[in-house]
Amino acid sequence: MPYIITGHDTAGALTLKRETPAAAIKKADELMGEGVTEVEITDQDGRHYSVAEFAERHTAQA
Repeated sequence: MPYIITGHDTAGALTLKRETPAAAIKKADELMGEGVTEVEITDQDGRHYSVAEFAERHTAQA
């Protein structure tokens, strides 16, 4: 089940999916580096996290 990364750029809202927590964090970091704002990651249970919160939870579980 994928992890969903959402954010906003100059063209509007965007949504991407990644299969692993690590891939979701990597893509979210890339998006923020490109100027995308309001980046969040939604987990498999539908909970929304900031990238930092998601990374902290993922690191704690590893």
